[in-house]
Parts: sequence; C-alpha cells; structure tokens
Amino acid sequence: MAILPSWLNINDIIGDPEKVSLEERIFNAFCAIAALAFFLEIFFNYYIGLEAVALICFFGSVFSGGLYYLSRYKRNTKVAIRSLGVVANFTFLLNYFFNSGIYGPNMVLFCLILLFTIVVVPKKELALWITLNVVTVFGVLIFEYLNPEMIPEVYKDDLAKTIDFGITYFVAASLICLSITFIRNSYDKERNIVIVKNKEIEDQNSKILQQNKTLEKLNSEKAKLFSIVAHDIRSPLSSILGYLEVLAEADLTKTENDQIKKRLLHATKDTLEMLSNVLAWSKSQLGGTRVDIVALNVGNELRNGLSLEKDIALRKNINLTVKVAEDIVIAADINMFQLVVRNLLNNAIKFTPEGGKVTLTADRNGSNCFIRVKDNGVGISKEEQGNLFKLKALSTFGTNNEKGVGLGLLLCKEFAELQNGKIWYERNEDSGSTFVVSFALYGVERGIEI
Repeated sequence: MAILPSWLNINDIIGDPEKVSLEERIFNAFCAIAALAFFLEIFFNYYIGLEAVALICFFGSVFSGGLYYLSRYKRNTKVAIRSLGVVANFTFLLNYFFNSGIYGPNMVLFCLILLFTIVVVPKKELALWITLNVVTVFGVLIFEYLNPEMIPEVYKDDLAKTIDFGITYFVAASLICLSITFIRNSYDKERNIVIVKNKEIEDQNSKILQQNKTLEKLNSEKAKLFSIVAHDIRSPLSSILGYLEVLAEADLTKTENDQIKKRLLHATKDTLEMLSNVLAWSKSQLGGTRVDIVALNVGNELRNGLSLEKDIALRKNINLTVKVAEDIVIAADINMFQLVVRNLLNNAIKFTPEGGKVTLTADRNGSNCFIRVKDNGVGISKEEQGNLFKLKALSTFGTNNEKGVGLGLLLCKEFAELQNGKIWYERNEDSGSTFVVSFALYGVERGIEI
C-alpha cells in the first residue's frame, strides 16, 4: 500500500475496514479489477478481429464499473452480487458462442466466476449460484456436442488463438492471485484484530479477577475489623462505664476511690490507643494516608517524643532505657515514624511484667538505621509468630490485663513499608521479644536485605 500516491488510498477504493465488511471489500476490489481487465481486452480482441467479443468486453467493463459504484458508494452490495451472478453467467454464455466455444478460453472464465461466487455470495445462496454456473457450463457443452455447426471457430490463425488464450489466462490468473492475496491479507488482518481483542479481554478479565480477589480480601478484613472493634472495644467501654457508675453512686473510701480512678485511667488509655490504631488503619486502607518523607533526626525524636511511654513504664515499674547513636538522620514521615515506634514500645511495655526491662536502641547498619525494641517479657509462641503483622493476629491482654485489638503490628508494617522501610521479629535467647524496624539513612536510596 505504500507505493500508492498520497492522494490514492486502498481504503478509498474498496472501503474502510471499520465501516465496510470483508465480503463487500472483496467484491469492490474484484469489480474494480474486472472493469480494468475488460477495458484492456476490448482493444486486444478488436485488434485480432473478434469484434463481437470486443463488444462483449466493453459491456463487461461498463457493467463491472456499475456494480462497483452500486456496491462501493450506494452500499447495495447484495443487489450487486446477485446482478453479477446472473449477468456474468449470461455474458460468458454469449462469449462462448462468439469466441469458438470449447476451443476458446471460455472454460477459464466460467471457473473464474465460479471462484468469485464462492468467495462473496451469502452461504444460504451459495448452492443456487454454484448450480447456475454448473448447469450453464454443462448445458453449453452438451449443446455444442449436439450442434457443433452452431459454434464456429472465429480465430483467423493459430497465433491469434494462442495470444487470446495467453491473455485470457493472464487476466484470469491475475484476478485470482489478486483476489486470493487480498482475501488472505484481509483474513490475517481480521485475525490479528481478533487476537489483540482477545488478549485485551483476557487482560481485562485478569484485572477484574484480581480486583475481585482484592475486594474479597478487603471485605474479609473489614468484616474482621468490625468484629474486633465491636467485641474488643465494647469491653473496656463497659468497664469505664462501670467505674464511672461506682464513682457516682457508691460511698467509697479514699483508698478505694484512688484505686478505681487508677483503673479508670488505665481503661481509658487502652481504649484511646485502640481507637487511634483503628482510625489510623482505616485511613490507610481508604487510601487517604499521605506520606511526607523528610530528614529526621532519630535521637531528637526518641529522646524527646516518648514522655507518655516513659510515664507508663514508670507506673508499671519497668526500666525503660533509650540508647541512640549520635547524629543518625533518616528519611521518614515524622507522624508515621512516631506511630511505629510508639506502637512497638507500648507493646513491649504491655507484655513485660512489673519490674521488667525494655530497651530501645537505634544504630547505623550500612545504609540504614536499625531501631530495636527489646523486652524481657512473656515473648511470642511459634504458632503466633506466623500471624505477626497480619490482621489474623489475635487481640491479647498484657501482663496487667491491658487490652488491644491486634492492629498495632499491622500498622507498624504498613507504615514502615510506606516509608520504604522494613520490620521483623527476633526471638530473644532467654525471654521476651525483639522487634526491629529499619529506615534508610537520609540521602541513601538503596534498601536492605534481611
């Protein structure tokens, strides 16, 4: 198609593939080629003395051009195909009588129209047009056999006959080759379009299946979250309500009053922590979490931002030690960083008995900063270790019956990864647990392998 002038496009001749069917385009191409071939045959047949055949070729050229116009521009291809089936057989029948019958090239023309009929006519009409062609051919053969004198030889000499046979074969073969080539190219193009569309459908189905799996997972997690919230938050709220009722209605001694206030404070703090984690996790799942990575001085944050945790450890008689190497600057989001560290530290305090020890350290490790929270508390069983950092983790009670909903470690994992960090668990040799979270040093892009 590239050899055509810029003003001449194949789609302008046979029709736009997006608007015109394959059968219509084949028919348009055949009619255009046939009109040109018949036009050239006019001069040759006239030159060798076959005036009647030249006249038939003239009619064939005009008729083919008319069918092309009817199909291409009037978009009435069905009528054009039926007209061609009738007129072509009748025209070749006349040509048979005026061009030496079986001794002329007429059988080639009948085969040509038969091939074209098979290609373009509707399937339900195929038997009719094939029958018409076969009956016409065998009818004239029988007629010539019974009446040979009715179909005289019209060639002036053997040279004219040879040239006519050669020209007819060349035209027929060219039409067949062009038609078959066009059909194959059109078929390949249509097949490639189908393959591409099938691939797009498969990709779309794959995306839909993946989205369904994601939605199912989210729905499952949402259902579990609601179940956890409904079950585990109701309990401390009920406790708070009970304490408040006792304070409001009962006549208590100062010692009893102080004890209930202390328990009320603990219940309120635990409930606030659970609600904070639930809200933070819900926000992250809804896609509303915004990560603002900045240069963060770890020492300043850990030494000055843990007053609440230090107070909790003090009330529980736990020795909380913070050891930070000097001048460690990481790339992190300050709010997420604080949430991760505080959750790990609160867990360590929660599961460490009174008189225990919790150590928080921060050191450089290659291109990263490792923050370790180590305790000598109750530790984590092997069965429970597999569900760490997942929503499958069970809500548990601390050593002083502190309540949680199992979301803390899941939040730590998600928020650490949002900051291009990692988190993992290490079991202590003696007792307790160690959680490690890594952050890239500020200005260092490569991560770590664990």
